[in-house]
Order: sequence, then structure tokens, then C-alpha cells
Amino acid sequence: MYAILRRLGLLAVCLLALPLGPRLVHSADTEAPAVFLVAKEDLIDPNFAHSVVLVVFPKDGGPVGVILNRPVPLTLKEVFPEQPRLKDRSDRLYFGGPVHVNALMFLFRRAAAPQNAFSVVGDLYLSGDGGLLDEMLSRPEPQVQRFFLGYSGWAPEQLEFEVAQGGWYVLPADLDTVVKSDPKTLWRDLTLRATAIKT
Repeated sequence: MYAILRRLGLLAVCLLALPLGPRLVHSADTEAPAVFLVAKEDLIDPNFAHSVVLVVFPKDGGPVGVILNRPVPLTLKEVFPEQPRLKDRSDRLYFGGPVHVNALMFLFRRAAAPQNAFSVVGDLYLSGDGGLLDEMLSRPEPQVQRFFLGYSGWAPEQLEFEVAQGGWYVLPADLDTVVKSDPKTLWRDLTLRATAIKT
């Protein structure tokens, strides 16, 4: 985690001027509904221990997601102090996963489906497209729900193997949990939800 924070100085120089997310986000088509991956108690991978990952399933690649309960102790405007359009914002940053930690991903809400974004659930979308983010930040009303450094990704069939090995609970994603849950209690709450369903 601290290695990521040390890299933020470099991110502040160039991140908003570049395409921000992984190339995967340029295809908005998904082949399955979004899910929550809830790490089981004995999952020992330090990147995902006690984590809740929101995952989408692109048609042209492996699953992609962001960790919902790993806030970092910085806000977007602290990382980009030279950006005047951020001065009145207090958006917190989250660690999205160990892949491309120099990429900025974001969850946002919009009535109509935009290009270069994955549909998550309802009017919620996930993207890493810099042009889309610039357009949203230029609007007076906030649209972005959460910003993430990096993302989580799996090769095709890798995630199915991890689930079969017993590393994760899998739950359907829902909008209220994504936008209203407390990151401090999210893993516990969804673990209880998952185990209640199993019994």
C-alpha cells in the first residue's frame, strides 16, 4: 500500500493528461451480470485479504474489477493540486487492485450508457477513460461515485478456478451496496450475507 502512495507524486504530474485506465475499458460489452467477490477468511493473498471486489465480465477479455473497501489516506484534489476544477471536491481515493496501479479507474452514474465504460448495475458504470473523466469533471454536478488507483484483473478461467478452490464467496452486485455501504464494515456485512445464503 505504501509503495502505491509513494508513486502518487508521479501520478499527479501526468495522470489526467493521459488515457487513464486499462485498454480493456474501451469495450463496453459485458457477457454476465456484475458480482461481488467476497474474500473468504482464509484467503491469504495480501492484495485481497478481507476484500470485497466489484467485478464485471468483458466479452473480449478476462474479468475486471475494483476493490470497494480499501481507501487510501488521500483525496483526489490532494493528488492533483494543480487542477482548479478539483479544488472544491473531496473525493477519496481507493486502492482498486494490484494491476496497473498507475491507472485511475472510476465508478460513476449516468442515465444513458456512455462509450468506453462497462455497465455495472442500474445506472452505474466503471471506466478508466481519460476523455470521459475530463468531460464529467467539467460539469457542475458530481457524477463520479468513487475513484480507484489500479484495478483487479484475471485471465479467462482464472477466476473460475479461484472460486472453485474456495477462495471467494460470489454474490450478485447491487447498487445500494456499492454506493451506500461503509467500507469499514463492508467485508463483514457481505460475508454474513454470503454465509446466510449458504445455510
